[in-house]
Amino acid sequence: MLQRNSACFVVFTVCAAAFFVTTRVGSTADPFFGADPAWNLIHEPAVERELKLSPAESTEFRAVLDRFDATFFPLRNKPSAEAALGVTNTLAQLTTTLEGILSEGQLQRLMEIQARQQGSWALLQPRLVAVMDYTPEQKERFEKTISDTTLATKEIEAQAAKGEPRGPLEKQYAALKADELKTVLGILSPLQQATWRTFLGRDFNFSNLGQARFKAPELVDTGEWLNADKPLTIASLSGKVVVLHFYAFGCINCIRNYPTYLDWQKRFRSRDVVILGIHTPETAAEQATESVREKAREAGFTFPVLVDREKANWNAWGNSMWPSVYLIDKRGYLRHFWPGELKWEGATGDKWMQDRIEELLAEPSPLVDRP
Repeated sequence: MLQRNSACFVVFTVCAAAFFVTTRVGSTADPFFGADPAWNLIHEPAVERELKLSPAESTEFRAVLDRFDATFFPLRNKPSAEAALGVTNTLAQLTTTLEGILSEGQLQRLMEIQARQQGSWALLQPRLVAVMDYTPEQKERFEKTISDTTLATKEIEAQAAKGEPRGPLEKQYAALKADELKTVLGILSPLQQATWRTFLGRDFNFSNLGQARFKAPELVDTGEWLNADKPLTIASLSGKVVVLHFYAFGCINCIRNYPTYLDWQKRFRSRDVVILGIHTPETAAEQATESVREKAREAGFTFPVLVDREKANWNAWGNSMWPSVYLIDKRGYLRHFWPGELKWEGATGDKWMQDRIEELLAEPSPLVDRP
């Protein structure tokens, strides 16, 4: 009996591990990396489908997420303590709001999926601690096991950040999580294992994740635009794929992305793509609008540039790095993000992001797809 139950847990953990590694060491970056993973999870279309929402419920559900996205984005570049508090409060408010629109069964299923995503971490969550009746020794062993796994995971992430091949890292992480699970199962009593299985609910296919979408923050009109007849808004660009990038003209890492922007400027000129630069100065020398204008002209930019001297847009997005490139779909949702140079140390971010632009272009426009 114990062996069969352990096998069920292993399947779940390895699937979750594969998803975790794919999202962490894949070719794109998570704009909310480091935040509570529940935030990304609840934005996944696969999770929304799993909740079996009616059309009316789905519309209301998405409207709620859109509203909270505007609160969540600015937390990205806050000091860690302030960000952590903001995330906790925002998630609590979101949970309370969802309790008002989801049925009891839908809420239960959402919590089950979240618990599966958390893996062993779920064992230390208050809802599970309250019913598991751990001994002090069990709790101490859980905390040590999870802490050891977390440290080892950070080492894998560091290897991924250096560009090491993803395949071996995926296997390494899956083995790490399997070992963690084996240790955890050895700590739990048979009754506690049964409680945990009930808590996790039925299986969920984590391989369907990785499509999270977040409502892009609306642009803050500073009154200073280059190459634009009138101020632009994300809403007014509905039906277009928007390539939004933050830069500063004196930033060498930004300058190294220029050839890619110029290539896209030409490549997508006759298609439904809008390249939009936001110039946020990094130094005092980059403050003057005329200097921004001159440098944009020298670079060959013909796409619109919003001058963001007071960092209003930088902070609305919670951006923290020059350069940063965001891809927004035809409905105004952030779909992909690349922080830093697109070709940093041999990376192929230019090709990867270009492929994602093509994918977003192939999606139906809002007017065509609207029910």
